[in-house]
Amino acid sequence: MLYEILCEELNPQRGKIREISLQNDKYRKITFDVSWKGNFHFIVIESLFRCGGYYYVERNQQAISPIYWFSKIDNELFKKMQRMIYEIDNGKYRNKKTLREKIHLLVEQKGLVSYMNNTKWHELFNAINENIPTIDLQYKTIFDDESPDVYWELRGDEEIKHMNLAQIEWLKIKSIKTEYTHIGMLVSPKIKIYDKKGEILEILHQYNIPYEYDETEQVFVIYGYK
Repeated sequence: MLYEILCEELNPQRGKIREISLQNDKYRKITFDVSWKGNFHFIVIESLFRCGGYYYVERNQQAISPIYWFSKIDNELFKKMQRMIYEIDNGKYRNKKTLREKIHLLVEQKGLVSYMNNTKWHELFNAINENIPTIDLQYKTIFDDESPDVYWELRGDEEIKHMNLAQIEWLKIKSIKTEYTHIGMLVSPKIKIYDKKGEILEILHQYNIPYEYDETEQVFVIYGYK
């Protein structure tokens, strides 16, 4: 087992190898966990459906280092992991901020006021995904320097599945859905326009989501911060 191999190959320094709990899902599991004072951890995650996994440094259950993937278990991997353990032990990550801390700091620096939270964002996106997954939307995070210039469908957004939603500055949802059907090279596409305003309003009211409506753009605007 990988756990036994890592226990044999890696020196935890002043860290303590923790007993692994059953914190599994159907895709991956925590295989190795070394902890230090200050709630710093060296974590190795093992994939349950393919060879390999990944490792990283976390604090307060949030990654504070890049996430490094591996597919081969060999001496080169052990060297890289041991180097990261040395870095943790020597204090390299002591001043690294978690994503939550970075968000809080940036909100303070910009003087923004919070209007949403993770619970409301999840409720909103789950409702959209279940009821109107093809609706067009766009969002900007507080880390983005520029606003996006295109709209997209929620069901095709892979990034948002793993995103901390607390970083969303605003979300725009188009109330009009336009569909184009290609007929032929010499024939203009068939256009269908669907008014989704009522369906969107129903979701926003159901979950008490604060919003503004832009008549010019025909979009609902939900602010995470303003």
